[in-house]
Amino acid sequence: MVSELAERLSRYINDVFTGFELTGNWSAADNLPLFLQGGYRYQCAHLAGQGCLLMLELGGEQQDSASRLKKHVGIVAKHFHGPVIYVVQATTSYNRKRLIDQRIAFAVPGKQLYLPFAAMDLRESFTPVDASKDKPKRLGAVAQQIVLLALYGRWDTKQSAQALAERLGVSKMTVSRAYSELVDAGLARLEMTGRIKRLVFTAEHRELWALAKPLLTSPIKKRVWIDEYDYRQYAAQLGCLAGESALSELGMLMAPKNKSVALSLQDWTSLKKMMGLREQPRGEDHGVAVELWKYDPVALSERGFDSKTMDSKEIDSGGIVDHLSLYLSLESETDDRVKIAREELLKDVGVRLND
Repeated sequence: MVSELAERLSRYINDVFTGFELTGNWSAADNLPLFLQGGYRYQCAHLAGQGCLLMLELGGEQQDSASRLKKHVGIVAKHFHGPVIYVVQATTSYNRKRLIDQRIAFAVPGKQLYLPFAAMDLRESFTPVDASKDKPKRLGAVAQQIVLLALYGRWDTKQSAQALAERLGVSKMTVSRAYSELVDAGLARLEMTGRIKRLVFTAEHRELWALAKPLLTSPIKKRVWIDEYDYRQYAAQLGCLAGESALSELGMLMAPKNKSVALSLQDWTSLKKMMGLREQPRGEDHGVAVELWKYDPVALSERGFDSKTMDSKEIDSGGIVDHLSLYLSLESETDDRVKIAREELLKDVGVRLND
């Protein structure tokens, strides 16, 4: 059964990660304490050209706690010059989390591969059989915001989930769910620093954009119209320029007939009631389109976001939505002028993605 487990691991790693080869039994196992000789079997291997040692659990499931396993791995590591990987046929999700908390390199063939020495955490959603079923189709609003922050170079791995929740105006639970989405999607991993979870992205710049793009969606929830007079009266509170108005501000298009602005759906609900704003029929000559977004557009805009303090600021009425959200918001446009401007917009953002 042990040799079969090792072979399954070999196939799994070669399928989902990189070159892996079993190189034979570990002769120095006889020098280990008896309890480590009886509970495990050991095989040497090469992972992407690096020598490593497999510590194969003899039982079908994890027998010891993560803290005890960490001690066992530590003893074995004194006899082997290279990373030691604990391999088990099955373990519970709770125990897998404890293994990660202890930063123990481990593998459950076909289920999970956690190699902190290689900055790699592959989970069930990465297996070829389950990928189409388990991998999220689209990211939620907060998870998308976090990805965009990372693409803009504004993501701080040291900040807590609570601090991020306060800055985005959501609950800590919502941020935790977003973290889970990003981990499940393979875009990031969680690391523990004391009792604080840190979200670390597995890629950056263009590579992160390529991985995340299929999971990103237009931030627009719906679009309503208001009278231009009402807009002029409350322009400072009505978010940022969006759509073709934003492209015009960037010099990519002529100014459109109707101005477009964006704010969060939540803000619109309260502003509409507080200011007595009235929705108008679409297409009025003097109407202003208000895009109601799934998240606050001000938080990501260049004028509404301080990249050093990661804190939202007051924005004047001349601000525009961030470039990547603007790109995503125009995904359904059929006007050739807008489609060309949209691609030019992405090229402009690409300069920063290469920094």
